[in-house]
Amino acid sequence: MKRPLIFVQNPNALKNWLSASGPDAKVLYDLEELNKRFNPEEVILLVQLSESTTHTKLNELTQQGFEILAFSDEPSNTEGLQLFQNGIKGYLNTYATVERINQAITTIEAGSIWLGQSIMQSMIGQLSQATTKEVTQNNEWQNLLTEREKQVVDLVLKMQSNREIGEQLDITERTVKSHMHNIFEKLNVSDRLALALKIHNW
Repeated sequence: MKRPLIFVQNPNALKNWLSASGPDAKVLYDLEELNKRFNPEEVILLVQLSESTTHTKLNELTQQGFEILAFSDEPSNTEGLQLFQNGIKGYLNTYATVERINQAITTIEAGSIWLGQSIMQSMIGQLSQATTKEVTQNNEWQNLLTEREKQVVDLVLKMQSNREIGEQLDITERTVKSHMHNIFEKLNVSDRLALALKIHNW
């Protein structure tokens, strides 16, 4: 497991971030020359956004190979999308619960991203719009799926929840989850956003 490095300006939030990060966590007092002090492959940065910790600084760190879980006092879909496009691996509210922070760290450790449901849906929506505009899009991925699975993917790209997909296809939510599991396995992805990205870049 990578060692969490925490850079927080808010002492009230630090307690939760330390609890979620485990005993190996280290609190940072600055972000200068981190690549000379730590191996990017061995750590995960947990960084609170502020006037001094700008998107430019985070972008510089991602280019150095650091995986970053950014957190904001006032998270927004727009900021989350921008951060993801710059290579950030996760985005959370500064005052998230210990459990949620822990889930985000675990998800990033597993090679996925953590952006929260609303931002993920927004990204899938943007990808889907871009995909439908690409007339020459390669649809070979469809050959790997059954007709029902293709219907499910189509609804996922339209930002439908499992419940909504179940209602539209007249199947149970449990069946939808089963289809999603099979789709993820066949296309070798771990979540809805990865699915949308893979189809977009196929």
